[in-house]
Amino acid sequence: MKLLIKLAVLLLIAHALFRFVPPYWDHTQFVRELEETSIGWREYSDAEVRELVLAMAQGHSLPLEREQIGVRRERDHLFVDVVYSRPMELLPGSKYAWDFDSKVDTWMLTPQVRSR
Repeated sequence: MKLLIKLAVLLLIAHALFRFVPPYWDHTQFVRELEETSIGWREYSDAEVRELVLAMAQGHSLPLEREQIGVRRERDHLFVDVVYSRPMELLPGSKYAWDFDSKVDTWMLTPQVRSR
Protein backbone atom coordinates (compact mmCIF):
# COMPACT_ATOMS: atom_id res chain seq x y z
CA MET A 1 0.00 0.00 0.00
CA LYS A 2 2.83 2.39 0.87
CA LEU A 3 4.41 1.66 -2.48
CA LEU A 4 1.21 2.64 -4.30
CA ILE A 5 0.98 5.92 -2.39
CA LYS A 6 4.62 6.73 -3.12
CA LEU A 7 4.09 5.87 -6.78
CA ALA A 8 0.97 8.06 -6.96
CA VAL A 9 2.82 11.00 -5.36
CA LEU A 10 5.75 10.50 -7.74
CA LEU A 11 3.39 10.47 -10.73
CA LEU A 12 1.66 13.66 -9.55
CA ILE A 13 5.01 15.41 -9.14
CA ALA A 14 6.16 14.23 -12.58
CA HIS A 15 2.89 15.44 -14.12
CA ALA A 16 3.21 18.84 -12.42
CA LEU A 17 6.80 19.23 -13.66
CA PHE A 18 5.74 18.18 -17.16
CA ARG A 19 3.15 20.98 -17.10
CA PHE A 20 5.31 23.56 -15.28
CA VAL A 21 8.71 23.42 -16.98
CA PRO A 22 7.83 24.15 -20.66
CA PRO A 23 5.89 27.41 -19.99
CA TYR A 24 8.55 28.57 -17.55
CA TRP A 25 11.31 27.75 -20.05
CA ASP A 26 9.47 29.56 -22.88
CA HIS A 27 9.04 32.65 -20.70
CA THR A 28 12.68 32.65 -19.58
CA GLN A 29 13.94 32.34 -23.16
CA PHE A 30 11.58 35.12 -24.28
CA VAL A 31 12.83 37.50 -21.57
CA ARG A 32 16.46 36.68 -22.39
CA GLU A 33 15.90 37.35 -26.10
CA LEU A 34 14.04 40.57 -25.27
CA GLU A 35 16.91 41.82 -23.09
CA GLU A 36 19.52 40.98 -25.73
CA THR A 37 17.76 42.46 -28.76
CA SER A 38 16.18 45.55 -27.20
CA ILE A 39 19.59 47.20 -26.90
CA GLY A 40 19.47 48.20 -30.57
CA TRP A 41 15.91 49.52 -30.65
CA ARG A 42 16.76 53.21 -30.25
CA GLU A 43 15.48 54.18 -33.70
CA TYR A 44 12.20 52.26 -33.47
CA SER A 45 8.94 53.90 -32.47
CA ASP A 46 6.93 52.55 -29.54
CA ALA A 47 4.47 50.91 -31.95
CA GLU A 48 7.33 49.19 -33.79
CA VAL A 49 8.78 47.98 -30.48
CA ARG A 50 5.39 46.50 -29.57
CA GLU A 51 5.29 44.68 -32.92
CA LEU A 52 8.80 43.32 -32.40
CA VAL A 53 7.92 42.10 -28.90
CA LEU A 54 4.72 40.54 -30.22
CA ALA A 55 6.65 38.72 -32.95
CA MET A 56 9.14 37.43 -30.36
CA ALA A 57 6.29 36.22 -28.15
CA GLN A 58 4.70 34.36 -31.05
CA GLY A 59 8.07 32.73 -31.75
CA HIS A 60 8.04 31.36 -28.20
CA SER A 61 4.34 30.38 -28.34
CA LEU A 62 3.34 32.88 -25.66
CA PRO A 63 -0.31 34.02 -25.44
CA LEU A 64 0.52 37.72 -25.62
CA GLU A 65 -1.69 40.49 -26.98
CA ARG A 66 -0.61 43.96 -28.12
CA GLU A 67 -2.44 45.57 -25.16
CA GLN A 68 -0.33 43.58 -22.69
CA ILE A 69 2.90 45.25 -23.81
CA GLY A 70 3.93 48.54 -22.23
CA VAL A 71 6.71 50.64 -23.75
CA ARG A 72 8.17 53.84 -22.32
CA ARG A 73 11.41 55.75 -22.64
CA GLU A 74 13.50 57.93 -20.35
CA ARG A 75 16.64 59.40 -21.88
CA ASP A 76 18.76 56.41 -22.99
CA HIS A 77 16.54 53.85 -21.27
CA LEU A 78 13.90 51.72 -22.91
CA PHE A 79 11.41 50.09 -20.55
CA VAL A 80 9.35 47.19 -21.87
CA ASP A 81 6.72 45.74 -19.53
CA VAL A 82 5.00 42.51 -20.50
CA VAL A 83 2.15 40.96 -18.53
CA TYR A 84 0.22 37.88 -19.59
CA SER A 85 -1.50 34.86 -18.12
CA ARG A 86 -1.22 31.25 -19.16
CA PRO A 87 -3.67 28.50 -18.13
CA MET A 88 -2.02 25.60 -16.33
CA GLU A 89 -3.12 22.18 -15.18
CA LEU A 90 -0.66 21.22 -12.44
CA LEU A 91 -2.87 18.43 -11.15
CA PRO A 92 -5.25 16.50 -13.37
CA GLY A 93 -8.61 18.27 -13.35
CA SER A 94 -7.44 21.46 -11.62
CA LYS A 95 -6.96 24.59 -13.73
CA TYR A 96 -4.73 27.44 -12.62
CA ALA A 97 -3.98 30.77 -14.31
CA TRP A 98 -0.24 31.39 -14.10
CA ASP A 99 0.57 35.10 -14.36
CA PHE A 100 3.85 36.14 -15.94
CA ASP A 101 5.19 39.66 -15.43
CA SER A 102 8.42 40.88 -17.02
CA LYS A 103 10.01 44.28 -16.75
CA VAL A 104 12.98 44.86 -19.03
CA ASP A 105 15.11 47.99 -18.53
CA THR A 106 17.59 48.45 -21.36
CA TRP A 107 20.27 51.00 -22.03
CA MET A 108 19.90 51.79 -25.71
CA LEU A 109 23.18 51.98 -27.54
CA THR A 110 24.05 55.07 -29.52
CA PRO A 111 25.47 54.34 -32.97
CA GLN A 112 29.22 54.90 -33.00
CA VAL A 113 30.60 57.46 -35.43
CA ARG A 114 34.02 56.51 -36.70
CA SER A 115 36.57 59.26 -37.15
CA ARG A 116 39.04 59.10 -40.00
